[in-house]
Amino acid sequence: MAAHKKLGTLSATKGSNKQHKSVKTRFVFDVKRDAEGQQTLYKARMVAQGFNQVPGRAFEETWAPVPNTATSRTLFAVAATNRWDVHHVDVKTAFLNAKKDKEMYIKLREGVESGEIADVRRFNLALYGTKQAGRLWGIKLNEVPEQMGATRSTVDPCLYEWHHPLRGRVFILVYVDDLFVAGERFAKVEDIKSGVAAQFEMRDMGEVKDCIGMKVMRKTNTKKLTLSNTGHIMALLQAFGMDTCTPNKPVMASGVKLSKTGENLLIDGNRYMELVGSLFYLSTPTRPDIAFAVGVLSRFMSCPEQDHMRAAKGVLRYLRGTSRLGVIYGGNEALQGYVDADWAGDIDGRRSTTAFIFTLNGGPI
Repeated sequence: MAAHKKLGTLSATKGSNKQHKSVKTRFVFDVKRDAEGQQTLYKARMVAQGFNQVPGRAFEETWAPVPNTATSRTLFAVAATNRWDVHHVDVKTAFLNAKKDKEMYIKLREGVESGEIADVRRFNLALYGTKQAGRLWGIKLNEVPEQMGATRSTVDPCLYEWHHPLRGRVFILVYVDDLFVAGERFAKVEDIKSGVAAQFEMRDMGEVKDCIGMKVMRKTNTKKLTLSNTGHIMALLQAFGMDTCTPNKPVMASGVKLSKTGENLLIDGNRYMELVGSLFYLSTPTRPDIAFAVGVLSRFMSCPEQDHMRAAKGVLRYLRGTSRLGVIYGGNEALQGYVDADWAGDIDGRRSTTAFIFTLNGGPI
């Protein structure tokens, strides 16, 4: 069990402090999959039921180190063109490396062998499930790059830059407990990984293959790097029974004009919201080609109709035939921006639709 390695930090007590209500714990079991949807790891973890924590008394701020999507894509765009090495490091039981900022008591679940009789303990580390665990880990992790001499970006606090007169530049991108190290020289990338390993127990994943659910494919000889979400697309098709459907060529037919008629409403509107939300998540990192269609479908979340669901499944049919497409970076194209808008294209509210896109080295960032 991931959380059991450091149960020695638990303090035995006969009961919780009167000012602090004890928080229950539970076990969470999960199967970790790669970007292709293949099983890579079975996980079991003891977590706190943080929804019982009282704001202002048990915790203050809640956040975790998560970079902007544009930052991640820009890093890959630059790395592809310059043929930089990009490696992946996963910190094991990351949150348990941070100290608790407030006094906290937990109730141990049955099955935890701690050698004590009392079932209520004071926990001294940032236990998974607590509201402030991600924030405490982010503060702890920030100390490591700074000790190495890296500078934190003023634009995105999850990006660090390190300069060396001989070994060139190195960038460190932090996504909660995953670190992506990109640099001009392989030796410096290894130095960074060694520095992280000296502070935390970690898994060296080598050259990046998966990044935040995205599959990363490199062709260093042609300076090409592709980001795709094949695994997520296949899982989405299976979840909605469209994994054997006939593919569509267009994302959405040009003649389709959706509106709110109030007729033929879906019995289960939550199903429609689930589908549109999944499509929106997919369009953000690797599939901007469906962004406009998803924007149209999202207008009907409050009262979805049969026609709206039919159009949403049409997007799934398009994805069925283009599941392996992704964003490709390569070349030496400068940063470019484009913007466009229609005029009163919304049938119901007569509102206009506008959008923008910025590209770097051949792909959208």
